[in-house]
Amino acid sequence: MRIKLLVETTLCVLMILNCVLAESLDLGRVEDCSNFSNMNLSNLNLSGKHMNQSNLQGSDLNRSDLSGTFLRSSWLIKSHLNGAKLVNADLNGAILAGADLEEANLTGASLIRSQMSGINLKEANLRKVDFTEADLSDSDLTDADLMDARLFRTDLSGARLKGIYMTRASLIGAHLSWSDLSEGYLSKGQFSRAELYNTNLSGSDLSDADFTRAYLMRTDLTGANMNSANMAYADLTEAKLMDASLNSAKLSYADLTRANLTGADLSDADLTVTRLEGAVLRNAKLNRVNLRELDLRGVDLKGASLKNCNLAGVFLTNANLSDVDLRDASFDRVEMTGVNLSGANLEQIKYDQTTLYSLIKANLDGAKMSENLRIDLNRSLQANDVASM
Repeated sequence: MRIKLLVETTLCVLMILNCVLAESLDLGRVEDCSNFSNMNLSNLNLSGKHMNQSNLQGSDLNRSDLSGTFLRSSWLIKSHLNGAKLVNADLNGAILAGADLEEANLTGASLIRSQMSGINLKEANLRKVDFTEADLSDSDLTDADLMDARLFRTDLSGARLKGIYMTRASLIGAHLSWSDLSEGYLSKGQFSRAELYNTNLSGSDLSDADFTRAYLMRTDLTGANMNSANMAYADLTEAKLMDASLNSAKLSYADLTRANLTGADLSDADLTVTRLEGAVLRNAKLNRVNLRELDLRGVDLKGASLKNCNLAGVFLTNANLSDVDLRDASFDRVEMTGVNLSGANLEQIKYDQTTLYSLIKANLDGAKMSENLRIDLNRSLQANDVASM
């Protein structure tokens, strides 16, 4: 009991001394390379101070004002900065691993190449912050505001960013694999060449965002708004795009091999030389889309809408187009052998002789078609029978 009492008394004395030191701190003498580790510096005005390469590990800076403060290469490991003000602060190269900056204001701050793994930035104001090449892996940025932030080649792998505000954010070459960005506001963001393996972007607003040459393998984009997004040359292998909206999206040369686009809306999208081998497009909308020189053999398009679609040089061998709406679609050199068109609507389609010849080898049970198409099919079938005799 005496030993326990002595330990508790000693701790109390140390805490009192720490508070006294903080209260008696001569703010005019704060300078670079200072040692403030584990000190109580809460509610202090340290704005504009030069504290480069200072030791602030475990220090209490809650609600302190560090606006414009120079903290380059400082140690802030596991420091406490709840509600702190760091507007335009210079934290380049600083080490903040495990620090707590919940609800902190870092507007315009610079954190280039800073080490921030495991940091708490929940509900923080991070507008216009420069995180170039910073390490934010496994950090918590839930409900943080990253509007206009710069995240060039930033490591955000495993980070929690659910509901994040990152409109117009620059994440060129950023590492976002295994991160949670679901329900985020990411419109007009720059994600070119970014890594997003297995990233959760479900329900996010990605409209007008640039994903040129981005890596999105197995990414969850369920219900995402990707209208007018640029995904040219992006790798979306096995991505989940169920019920996603891709109106007028640019998907030229993108790889959607084995991607699930069930219920997705790709109306007016650019699918020039897009890879769709093994993709699932059930109940998808591809109205007014140009499908040129594509390999869609065996693709599942059951119940999809391809009204006013233009298909040229497309291979649809053994594809499932049952119950598909093809009204007013145009076919040029389309291979339809073995295609399941049962229940499909082929009214007012335009077709060339090559397409017509392969169409007689498709399953047309219950398909709706114009009288002209029916007559042409019968003639082609008769001609084929005569040729085979």
